[in-house]
Order: sequence, then structure tokens, then C-alpha cells
Amino acid sequence: MALSLLETYELQKAAQAEEAAQAEKIVEEVVEETTEEKTASAEDLEVIEKYASAADDLLAQEYGEDYKEEDVIELATMMINHDQENAIAEAEEAEKTASLEEAGRIMAKAFLAEINQAG
Repeated sequence: MALSLLETYELQKAAQAEEAAQAEKIVEEVVEETTEEKTASAEDLEVIEKYASAADDLLAQEYGEDYKEEDVIELATMMINHDQENAIAEAEEAEKTASLEEAGRIMAKAFLAEINQAG
């Protein structure tokens, strides 16, 4: 059965509408991703500004006005690296503590089972 021109036209319009909907969905996803990236960048920038401000304050207390912008950047970078290293160490310590706690529970259960068996 051959399609009439009107049916062909309607099929083409439906296909175009579907393509337009897909394109709109893609654009929305890109806009959403871009917004999320901008939010993350703004949050990162805010954190960096806090470190730079703290570094500037510390240098001003120690040296008055006798320091350069590079000194602020270097100190802020050192502070960020220090805090990151501490966060990693704390996470590792928490993981180790959880592991030891679990081992202790297992040993306590085994000890109780042995006592119950002997008694």
C-alpha cells in the first residue's frame, strides 16, 4: 500500500518533532551539566579565596606590608596541601580504626563461643 503525500508529510513532521524533542533534551542536559560545573567552580573559588585571605592575614601579621602576592599564593598553596594531607591521613586512620574494631568484635565473638563451649 503506497503512502499518500499527506501521510508522508505527516510522518516527516512527526520525525522532525521527535528529533527536535531529542535535541531539546540534549541542550537541557548540557545546560544542567554546565550549571553544575559552574557551581562546583564557584565553590572551589570560594574555598581558594578563604585560604588566600587566611594566608594574607598571616603574612600581614608576621611581616606587615613587606611581602608579595607570590608569597600569599605560595602560603595558601601550602595550607591547602597540608589540609588535604591531613584529611587523607584522617580518612586512613578512620578506616584502620573501623577495621580494628571489626577484628575485635570477631575475636570477642570467638572467645565467647569458646567459653560457652567449654562451660
